[in-house]
Amino acid sequence: MKYLEGIFKGRAGTLENTVFAMLTPDGKSYLARPGRSPQFAFRSPAEMAEAMKQSAGKYPAKGEPSAVPAMHDFRLSLNTAACDSMPLVVAVGGGEALLVKLAWAPELLGKYAYAPVATPQDLKAAGITVASPGIYAIEPDTFGQKGAVLAQWPLTADTATITKGLLDAQKRHNGEGKIARQHIQQGTQLGVLWKSLLPNTDPNGPKR
Repeated sequence: MKYLEGIFKGRAGTLENTVFAMLTPDGKSYLARPGRSPQFAFRSPAEMAEAMKQSAGKYPAKGEPSAVPAMHDFRLSLNTAACDSMPLVVAVGGGEALLVKLAWAPELLGKYAYAPVATPQDLKAAGITVASPGIYAIEPDTFGQKGAVLAQWPLTADTATITKGLLDAQKRHNGEGKIARQHIQQGTQLGVLWKSLLPNTDPNGPKR
């Protein structure tokens, strides 16, 4: 939280609910004006995309990706996937190297969110029962607190087989976006609660 406050604070001098920054690979310099959203630095998605291409050209990749682009844990990954209206891929009981290959496969880029390697207990807390270790494609519920299995594969399956299966499973995913005001209203009516790891210091956020 202190790190994010160092990037951007709102008019009240506190952290608001979003922060935007594009950083050099060492994380020490900004490649664009930081702020609450990309609109602080760019007038359109096309302008941002062009800036990203130019920046990426200055820092060519060295070697192959070696990490899963995941959130802190399965709970937060599931919630983030729901926020982005994406299905989630998680490896249960091992298989991190396989998960890395899937996450960076060109055919799958932008089609799935990812979670770090999880345990059966992690998934059970979200109402998902798994019988064995493996790779699981998960459909988050509307509010990202529960989920259902779209497809699964053993950890011994080859990358090509899982990649094809994930592409097929993605077609069954409910990819409808959310209208923020309606989504918040529905959550309030249903009594849906989310306990954040960070305190809410956004003066424009919910009071309750």
